[in-house]
Amino acid sequence: MSDNNNIPPVNNSGNVPPPGLNGTKPINNSRREQPAWVQQEQADFTPGAKLPAQEIILSLFAKRTTVFLLMALLVVFLLQIAEALPPFVWAIVTAYVLNRPMSMLVRRTGWPRWSWVAIFYLVFFGSIALALVLIVPNISREALQLTQDAPKIKANVDDYLNNNETVNIVGFNLSTDTVSSAINSAIDSVTNQAKSIAPKALTVTFRLLIDFLLYLVVTFYLLLGGGATIFHAVTGLPLHFREEMRNLLLRIDRVLTAYIRGQFILIAIMTVASFIILTVLGVNYAFVLAITTGILELIPYIGPYLAMTIAGAVAYFQPHGNFGLQGLVLTAIVVVCYFIVRQIEDYVVVPAIIGKIVELPGILVIFAVLAGATLLGPMGLLLAVPIVATIKIIVGYLFYKLVDAEREKVDLRHGSSIEELTQILASKPDNSRVLIEVDSSADYLKDPQNLDRLKQLEHQKQVDIAIDTGDEKLGHLLRQHGFPIVTLSQEHFLSNRGR
Repeated sequence: MSDNNNIPPVNNSGNVPPPGLNGTKPINNSRREQPAWVQQEQADFTPGAKLPAQEIILSLFAKRTTVFLLMALLVVFLLQIAEALPPFVWAIVTAYVLNRPMSMLVRRTGWPRWSWVAIFYLVFFGSIALALVLIVPNISREALQLTQDAPKIKANVDDYLNNNETVNIVGFNLSTDTVSSAINSAIDSVTNQAKSIAPKALTVTFRLLIDFLLYLVVTFYLLLGGGATIFHAVTGLPLHFREEMRNLLLRIDRVLTAYIRGQFILIAIMTVASFIILTVLGVNYAFVLAITTGILELIPYIGPYLAMTIAGAVAYFQPHGNFGLQGLVLTAIVVVCYFIVRQIEDYVVVPAIIGKIVELPGILVIFAVLAGATLLGPMGLLLAVPIVATIKIIVGYLFYKLVDAEREKVDLRHGSSIEELTQILASKPDNSRVLIEVDSSADYLKDPQNLDRLKQLEHQKQVDIAIDTGDEKLGHLLRQHGFPIVTLSQEHFLSNRGR
């Protein structure tokens, strides 16, 4: 039998009166009856009290092991899906290049970010349409002309080889039979590869179309997000790690931004300069050769000289150029002009645009390019240098953490003297490890007698002295005297300086 006392009365209209009328209590639907154990916990809870630790807490060893295993699994996973990575990699590169201009436009105009992303896509597709209308016909015309002239060029090469017993190539005399055999083998190889590729052309075209559409979609989402993902990851770190990680990411960002910006400028400069040179000299296919020169600029060291060789070969085997130039004379002028432009680029343009921010030895750049091409193909050629530059920064960071991070930091950047430095070192306990920070105006460290005093004090007290300076010449001098140097690329690792 139900209890009718809790049922509110019904009026003549058949409606239930509002809660609180006729002696009824309001019904609180937002607060339901809680289980007894929940009510007990709420009753025992004191605001501000420390909650009992009920979750699993990983030890430092467990954290390191987890990170190592996750990184290993990530590498294995990426290697397994390497064929699917190119559109994502190009999307990341594109979003990275455009992120800073997008952010600047959003700040200056106050427009939402999606509007600028939409404008970029409109400009992008408009540029493609313009290229199809204006540029592609010129490229197609010159490419068709090159195809038609290829048999004539080959005939000229054969005539030259038949009329000469040896060919001088960069100082080496080679038999014409050897050169002819190598050329014919190369031509046969290209022909056979073209025949084998032809049946797969439809499949390859479809795959490229899918990759291109995927690239556009991924780029769109990355541009909308900007660098939020990375900064969210940094803000998720413990508070005392955030500034150091932020400085590390900012240095990587500075290096990559300078490199990518510089590459775009160099491509434009070399394309325009080579087009002007080839057009003035009357070299055939100037437009195609100029674009090829600009694209090959992306391949450090090897690309420019390959472009020079291609342009020189075309000039040599064409009938004649402007000003009555032909043959070896025309080729020599083309090569000299390319060489001069290259020297201007290396000693004027590159220092002004890129500077020494990448700071990679030449042999390392060549190795990185070859390794990148072997591992990733054309994408590896383009991304090898920025990837190695990033790895160099990270390795420098780890080296600092392993070797110099525990040193006691001494700041002598402002108006210091050799007497002040020696007094500070003399006050340190024996067997101390000290990192001295000086500015580029520390002329007293350029005096060999003062450096000998420091060395003598170092031996007497057994103090391990390392010096941090942003001056390259001063750093070189200090290295010659046996002082370890914390290089400029590691300066942001000293988070207590706040640079």
